[in-house]
Amino acid sequence: MAGTMNFFRAQDEARGRTTKLVVLLVLAIVVLAGSLYALAVLGQHKLSRRGEIDWFQGDLFFWTAGVALIVIVGGSLLRIAELSKGGGAIAERLGGRLVGATTKDAAERRYLNVVQEMALASGLPVPLCYVIDGDETINAFAAGNSPQDAAVGVTRGALRNLTRDELQGVIAHEFSHIGNGDMKLNLRIIGTVAGLTALAQLGYILVRIGLSSGSNRKNNAWPMAIAGLVVVLVGLGGVFFARVIQASVSRQREYLADASAVQFTRNPLGLASALRKVAGLSGAQREASSAELEAQHMFFAGSAGFLESLFSSHPPIGERIRRVDPAFDGHIPDVIPVAVTADDEPVAGLSGRAVATPPPLPTPTADPTRAVPTDLQIQDSVGFRGVIPGALREASEDPVSAMAVVLGLILRHDPTQRAAQLAQAEALAGGEVVKEARRLDALLRAVPAGSRVALLDLSMPALRQLSPAQVAAFRKALERAGYEAEDGLIVLLIQASMRRYLSTEKNPPSRPGDLASACGLVLSAVVQTSGEDPAAQARAYALGAGVLGMAGLSPTMVPPASVDLGKVDEALAVIAGQTVPARRQFVRAIGAAMLHDGRAEPAEIEIVRAVADSLGISFATGIIR
Repeated sequence: MAGTMNFFRAQDEARGRTTKLVVLLVLAIVVLAGSLYALAVLGQHKLSRRGEIDWFQGDLFFWTAGVALIVIVGGSLLRIAELSKGGGAIAERLGGRLVGATTKDAAERRYLNVVQEMALASGLPVPLCYVIDGDETINAFAAGNSPQDAAVGVTRGALRNLTRDELQGVIAHEFSHIGNGDMKLNLRIIGTVAGLTALAQLGYILVRIGLSSGSNRKNNAWPMAIAGLVVVLVGLGGVFFARVIQASVSRQREYLADASAVQFTRNPLGLASALRKVAGLSGAQREASSAELEAQHMFFAGSAGFLESLFSSHPPIGERIRRVDPAFDGHIPDVIPVAVTADDEPVAGLSGRAVATPPPLPTPTADPTRAVPTDLQIQDSVGFRGVIPGALREASEDPVSAMAVVLGLILRHDPTQRAAQLAQAEALAGGEVVKEARRLDALLRAVPAGSRVALLDLSMPALRQLSPAQVAAFRKALERAGYEAEDGLIVLLIQASMRRYLSTEKNPPSRPGDLASACGLVLSAVVQTSGEDPAAQARAYALGAGVLGMAGLSPTMVPPASVDLGKVDEALAVIAGQTVPARRQFVRAIGAAMLHDGRAEPAEIEIVRAVADSLGISFATGIIR
């Protein structure tokens, strides 16, 4: 519609520019290393005064370009290792304070509620929440290695000066950074800059060694000093270009995050208003610390201390506002503190302040090849539209109660079997988990289809507070609970998701096997969870199989009697072992199968999101990238 940004197109454009810039950064490093070798060859030729230049010298190449690459890579890996301790560690390094679920501060309660809502909207686990108390500017950040260990933070100024809609836009922006993989990209670029800086430092050491040698060795020392100076200049040149490219990448990711924030909230005016307030407080920005300067591109808005043009990690604030709100007239209002009101209380599901219209779903047709939904339709259809009861929402905020929630979601329907499963978990937290599971039993039984996976996402901050020993005990309890055919596919998927969330491994557990057979089995299991008749399920399978386009994939679905949950679990592990693009393509196929009839039922959405979750794929920012 007129006056509304095309957030999907904006996402695609920003991703394309980012890819080009990252490739340019890699090429710049290769060129710098090659330049060192070329300078060494020319210097050697000048000293030896030979007739022709020998450009192919293996030993010299190793001691110049080879050593340079080793130093760059080594320095990068060391810096990345320092910053890979999780989002919480980075947030604390930036001066953040963890906000507990029991906080009495009204603004902090509103902040936690908004973060939960955005987690539900994006289909991502709820991250840890931090506040930078001493900062009265309006800013926020996201940090971590993956959605499982992510953290978000806001300044005290953001809590004091933003309305709920504005804060929601800012938090949605940070969730985009989590879903788009920007946190990992940021760590790698920081590491690259650190590696190039290490190369310059190596050159400085060579200069010092050369200049500090005794007078009787100066004839041999000066070449080392000159070589060191060349290395310093090349390293500093690399740092310069790396920081320029880093800033360019960051600017494109900011545009992408703004577009994704509008997608999550469907309220571009909230984000645009927050950006106007950032501009209104620009004169009050404080000097950033060294840690903040290094992590400048992680923040929602730029801080003082960087040049406003070449090295700026953020686009001009006016341009960001115009992209979100094309009707922006350039007026920047005065910023007045906002009081927390009753309207800021938590809502059951999402805030419901939708403005944009989702793309229309495909019209049902008898020919499955003509009813393939677009990626945008699939992505938009899986948004959470259910309800989380307040009591369960509160329970998900406590570590013991969160374990009880997860355990309760996978318990059998039969009372005797449920009692047996609970008896096996009695050792957890001295029996407190089982006690909580019994207290919440009626509520958990009544959780409607479509809300169970969302409830898991809400439980993640509390579960991340468990000690390693508690995590190990909880995982064993879930394994002992097991699953049966009558439990349904969702119980298996909940267990698979929890195995991934509670694992220290970055990727889902995998195993070798026949990929085509695995995809056919899981796709069959997914379509058979719908309440449709067998003929409709067969059409859904055919559509999904067509989207996969995989050689060896059965054209017909596996009969329901042959779909064994144990084999489905093994098949999921086979798919999990594939590349990220291959896993995304499979998630796209099951999403298309879900929409074969132009409808997305809550139970179907939950299954599709749970499969994607168990494979480490998020719908948050698109399934084809």
